[in-house]
Order: sequence, then C-alpha cells, then structure tokens
Amino acid sequence: MGADLDFSNPEVVEECINWGKWYLETTKVDGFRLDAVKHINANFYKEWIRALRKETKKELFTVGEYWSGDISKLHRYITNTEGEISLFDVPLHYNLYNASIDINYDLSKILDKTLVKENPSKAVTFVDNHDTQPGQALESFVEDWFKPASYAIILLRDSGYPCVFYGDFYGIENNNIPPVKELKTILEIRKEKAYGIQYDYFDHPDYIGWTREGDEEHLKSGLAVVISNNIDGEKRMYIGKNLIGEKFVDALGNCDEIIEIDKEGCGTFKVKGKSASIWVRI
Repeated sequence: MGADLDFSNPEVVEECINWGKWYLETTKVDGFRLDAVKHINANFYKEWIRALRKETKKELFTVGEYWSGDISKLHRYITNTEGEISLFDVPLHYNLYNASIDINYDLSKILDKTLVKENPSKAVTFVDNHDTQPGQALESFVEDWFKPASYAIILLRDSGYPCVFYGDFYGIENNNIPPVKELKTILEIRKEKAYGIQYDYFDHPDYIGWTREGDEEHLKSGLAVVISNNIDGEKRMYIGKNLIGEKFVDALGNCDEIIEIDKEGCGTFKVKGKSASIWVRI
C-alpha cells in the first residue's frame, strides 16, 4: 500500500503491459480478477486489457471489483472503460444482505438498481465474498436462512455471470460457519435444468418467483422458483405449453406437494415462509 504507480507515464504503462504478457505466458490463466479498480485510472485498464487481448488473441474475461452500492458509479466505470471489463454486482449483494436482515424488505424490488438488471452482460453476480464475511472491513454477510434464495437468484436466472463464494461452498472453519447445504443441489439444477425462456413474477412484497421453460437439448429441463422472506405463499406462474401435464416437485424438499402443469401451461407453485422452493420435473 502506498507504492502507487503513475499511470500517466507511458513507460509505466508499457512496463505494466509487458508484465501482463509475462504473467499470461507464465501462469497460462485465461482471465483476470482486478482488485480495487476504482483507485486506478480507468483509461489505463481499458488500454491494458486491449493490448493483452490483441497480443494473445484470447477473450481474457476480466472482472473488476469496484466496491460501491451506487449503481451509477458502476455504470460510469463501465462507460469509461468502454465495456472492456465486467464488474462485481455490489448493489445486488447489498440488496440480498438487506433482504436477509429485514423480513419486511420488499422482495419485488430485490433486483432494482443492480447491474444484473440494468447491464446484465457486464454483471458478475455474487452473494458474499472474502470481504463481506464476518470479521472483515466490509462485513455484510447474508443471513443463513436467505442463502438458498440468494443463490437461486444468481444461479438459476438467465442473466449475469455468477460467482460462488468458497466460504459458502466449503464453510468458514475459523468462524464456525458450515457450508450452505443447499448449494450443491442448486448448482446441479443450474447445470441440468436452468434453460429456456424466463418468465418473472416479481409482483408481491413477501414472495416472488420465476420460471424457465427448458429446452430440447437438456433432458427434463425447466424449473420454477418461489422465494419468501416472511410468509407462506403460492404463485400461479406460466412455465410453457410444452410442459402441459408434467409434474414438478420441490428439489429443496421444503414443500411436499406434487404440482401438475395445467392445460394453459401454468402451475401453482408454493413456498414456505422464510425459505425458497425450486420446482423441477419428476
């Protein structure tokens, strides 16, 4: 810290580009995670990543950490870098965190003023990370009960580039925090079921939902998700006429019912209070 580089100096910029080439050749990585980008000249990063992509002729997917809950600042940085790098969706993280600590949070607004809603192709979504975990400077750890809902939001929708936190998958031993037990199931559902056209039902403050129609390439794909932060609920949602007569069960086991899709391509999907239900085909 304090060893600042002068990114207005052409020699410094050239040396950083040379270092980037060496780093890629040495490590064989295929992308970058850039820390604290708001403290570094945006024009430098734009030119740096362009130079490395030209040199390697690779995509070099790149995500920057611009820590701000203000969506306008993220938009500004993306504009200043001319869309060369994506950003972590910090506003979404704070929405998830606030929903987890306030059962009166209006779930219908959980995607409002987030990067994944306003510029999804540049949004890297996450629930928590090493900075938000307990004991860290940016501590804002999503409460356990809302973790499955949060991961359903970033993993089972059709927008964003999701990032799973190591501490949620494996647990955080130092803080006696166990793994999110539903996470492996949600990841499997993402891989096998989360395909096709999406229909949103973000129309109630206490429970929201969405469906995916599935596609022909993935056997028995398609799903319905309902999330509650307060009370039991149910939502009649369209999931596609291609699924008429198909039966669905809650893969998380929070609801016991079997839901059959009616002749209009709809099903009435349920959820228990303060939980998530992910409905998949039998």
